[in-house]
Amino acid sequence: MIVTEEVLSRFRDKGKVPVRSLPSNLFSHTGDLFFRDDVVSLHQFPTEEEERRAIHVVPVLAFLQTVPPLSNDREWIALHHQFGGYHCLQVAMVATMLTPNATIKNKLDNIGKQFYFAQHGQLEPANMLASSISEYVTALSEIELDCECTWRKLSEGLYPIDCTQENLNKIASDAPSLDMMADWRGFTRARYSMDPIILLLANNSD
Repeated sequence: MIVTEEVLSRFRDKGKVPVRSLPSNLFSHTGDLFFRDDVVSLHQFPTEEEERRAIHVVPVLAFLQTVPPLSNDREWIALHHQFGGYHCLQVAMVATMLTPNATIKNKLDNIGKQFYFAQHGQLEPANMLASSISEYVTALSEIELDCECTWRKLSEGLYPIDCTQENLNKIASDAPSLDMMADWRGFTRARYSMDPIILLLANNSD
C-alpha cells in the first residue's frame, strides 16, 4: 500500500516510526505486487532452471527500522517480503522503488538468478557460508557496487547494497538525493547505518 508522510505521521513517536508499529493492513506483499507474473508465466511443474530464468529483481531504497519524515517527491510503499529460501523469513519495510539503469538492469537480474535456491534453499543470515558472502561481494564488485556495511542481510531473495549516493546513482535512473528525500534532523545517517538500505528484492524459492 502507498503510504504518505501524512499517514506515517500518525504513528510517529518523537520523530521516529518503527516499522513494526505500523498496522498490518498498510502492508502489501511483494509476491503479489512484483512477482506474481513470474509464477503465472510458468507451467504447473517448472524445473529449478525454468524458475531461475524467470527471476527478475526489484531494486528499492528501504527503511527497515525507523523512518524519518519523508519527501512527497517519491512514492513510498509499506511492504512485506518473504526471503531466506526454505526458512520463509519475513521483513517489513517502507520503501520506494528504483528504476534500474538500462546498462545495469540485466546484471542486477543476474544476481537474483545466481543466488536463487542458493545453499540448496538455505541461504539466510543464521545459516550463512563464507563462500556465499564471497560470491555475493564478487558479484557486486563486478558492477562497482558494495555491501561493506550491509552484507549481514544477505539472503535468498533479499540482496543488500550499501545506501550511498554513489551506489544509488549507479543503480537507478531516477536515483533520489539522499540529502533531500527526508528530514534527517534528529536522525543519524552514517555510512555504516542499515537505515536506509538498498535492497534487490527477488522471488524466494519456497
